[in-house]
Amino acid sequence: MIRVAHVVEAMHMGGAESLVVEHVRRAAPDVRSTVFALNRGGPAFDAAIAAGAEGLVLGKGGQRLGGMANLARELRARRIDVVNGHNPTGATYGTIAARMAGVPAVVRTEHSIHYRGRGGRFYAPVEALITAQSDRVICVCEASRRSHASRFGWAAGRFVTVLNGVSDTAAPARARAETRAALGVAPFAPLALTVGSLTPQKSQDVLLEAMHRAAGRAPDAVLLVAGEGRLRDALLAQHAELGLGGRVRFLGARDDVADLLEASDLMVLSSSREGLPVTLLEAMRAGRAAIATDVGGNAEAVADGVTGRIVPVGDAARMADALAELLGDPARLAAFGAAGHARWREKFTATGMVRATEAIYREVLARRGRNETTAAA
Repeated sequence: MIRVAHVVEAMHMGGAESLVVEHVRRAAPDVRSTVFALNRGGPAFDAAIAAGAEGLVLGKGGQRLGGMANLARELRARRIDVVNGHNPTGATYGTIAARMAGVPAVVRTEHSIHYRGRGGRFYAPVEALITAQSDRVICVCEASRRSHASRFGWAAGRFVTVLNGVSDTAAPARARAETRAALGVAPFAPLALTVGSLTPQKSQDVLLEAMHRAAGRAPDAVLLVAGEGRLRDALLAQHAELGLGGRVRFLGARDDVADLLEASDLMVLSSSREGLPVTLLEAMRAGRAAIATDVGGNAEAVADGVTGRIVPVGDAARMADALAELLGDPARLAAFGAAGHARWREKFTATGMVRATEAIYREVLARRGRNETTAAA
């Protein structure tokens, strides 16, 4: 038995957290999972427990030195064989606590590309420390690996790519026509969807401008904006200023993305910063064409001219051209969507992601002189 601990800052239902759930849900029979949330739980924590993980929320003080000592004690008491710390906070506390506890294999997962200010003003020296203490750094796309490994030439060989993957079990609960009727969208209106927090890195302001520019070429098209965030008021003001009316509809936070994808014809991501977005892979799984910006791993998922379109970051005019092209061509939407589904099946399944990650665990344990028998002892 191999005991794996995932260390995460908080287990709300975001992209990284949903991937942790998949690691629990699809773990090999000889892998036992524990999830440590440093600050708080949430829907993803509950889902991980329901999928068979043990779990502990360290709660208030989980990100202080005492919390790190508590985490080390828990790792030691549970005889953890592998610690996987996710993103800067989870990686910092997970890596240091794992070394304090004598855990044999220590990895971290980078769910985003590197960008200035990531992890806070004091993270740079800490990142160098935890890189030195990590056996492997798993990056969710090749763009992420390059952005991180290039800053640590002395440890470049520790950085490996394991592409994000999503499950094949998230079927829509409602039929396409039913969801459209509930949203007030006409049965045959070209319908685009964007899913993400209303925050600067998602750049929905560019998408609103693109919809405005595309109006004359796709007059019946509708855009659904699913998500909440601190830019909601600013985006609503822009929406009013551009006179978009019912052509763009803000849905707020949603837990029925599979239904929204079933009702839609196209996924659009206007982000200025990404790793490898789960929502993009979900769209491919659903057989939907996609438009995405050329950032992070988007172009590793979307094959331009085959499964969708890749456009420059911040370019509303190019985004408008792509929207008009695809929303005005149902046959191309269908062809791109079918090709996207095949590409997801080939490269981006949750099972493939989990097995590749577990192979890294096993390789590190073997190099440390551990195997399944000694890990279970």
